[in-house]
Amino acid sequence: MIKQKSPEEIMNLVLSGDTLENAIDFVAFLRANDFQMEYNPDENAESKWTGAIGGVVGDSIGYMYVNSGTNFPDPWTIWLNEYDFYDNGSAEDDVLKNFLWENVNKCSRCNPNWENCGGGEKIVLGKKFENLCHSPMFFYTPDAQKLEMLKKLMLKLK
Repeated sequence: MIKQKSPEEIMNLVLSGDTLENAIDFVAFLRANDFQMEYNPDENAESKWTGAIGGVVGDSIGYMYVNSGTNFPDPWTIWLNEYDFYDNGSAEDDVLKNFLWENVNKCSRCNPNWENCGGGEKIVLGKKFENLCHSPMFFYTPDAQKLEMLKKLMLKLK
């Protein structure tokens, strides 16, 4: 049986510089705030970690993916399936809504069965979007600024 590596172990193999620092910081945030991270053993490889964030695979806030391969969406990606939070009308909540609206994930037809994957028209925090992916929020190699916004969102979703 192959020993499961932690996200940090894979990140240290795959990432470097600011990207590595940001990724390790984000995983530390998840651990410090008791967000479950469930490894998906069906997608096991020596330099890959993929799994659910904030729940179990199939029922979670989102997913995190780290991989040393050469195909999109390498090397580090966060998808969010959950994004609906209580909006109290504050300026901070407006900033968070605008951040999410700026980062919706348009369908790129990455799935050969894209017509049946659950994407299309969606309402994200009161705003209608066309042609969204079934995972409507997507962050490819997020920088420190995006991660700070993601942390705020995740605390609201918790």
